[in-house]
Amino acid sequence: MKFPSLGAAFGFAALLSACAHPMVISPDIVHIVPDSSTKPIPKNVGFYISEDKRALEVTTPGGGGDKVSYHPYADTETAFYKMLSNVFLNVTVLKTANDSEALGRGQLSFIIIPDFRADSSSSGIATWMATDFSFEITCSVRTLDGTQVAVESATGHGKAELGELIKDFSLSGKRAAEDALLKTQRALLGDAKLRN
Repeated sequence: MKFPSLGAAFGFAALLSACAHPMVISPDIVHIVPDSSTKPIPKNVGFYISEDKRALEVTTPGGGGDKVSYHPYADTETAFYKMLSNVFLNVTVLKTANDSEALGRGQLSFIIIPDFRADSSSSGIATWMATDFSFEITCSVRTLDGTQVAVESATGHGKAELGELIKDFSLSGKRAAEDALLKTQRALLGDAKLRN
């Protein structure tokens, strides 16, 4: 019986450690609550996320030399919609950046184009799970003719201990996305240009 060489065994181990572990960082929308201290903006808006962005898979560092992978747009789109619904009177999901059907019937004041960026790391070396996450949201707010009215950015941070991650290995990512969404909500509500 032949056994693999030591070099081949190390190579196989390295290949395994290079694999990205899939996560889903969707925050619980129950936690995306309205800001009771500020009135919503009485305007209708649409937001657009392209299919390419929905399909985008991101790979970032985990623990022990491993990596984690997730879909930042697909995972958080529902919670992003809920956040915008807390800020504005009505929110419409646009099929295209120039969705004529929705633009025609929605009486929209603004179109919002979000950009999401995420990163992760781990303080542990004995597990692949990411203990620390950051999630940045940038919202470009435009009029229907494409004029940019405002840009609001916020970065959320999420941390989870190993004992928590064993129960939910996506927890730090979920916390970061939730934190970013609530910070974005405050930033949009506080932008006077959107109320004019």
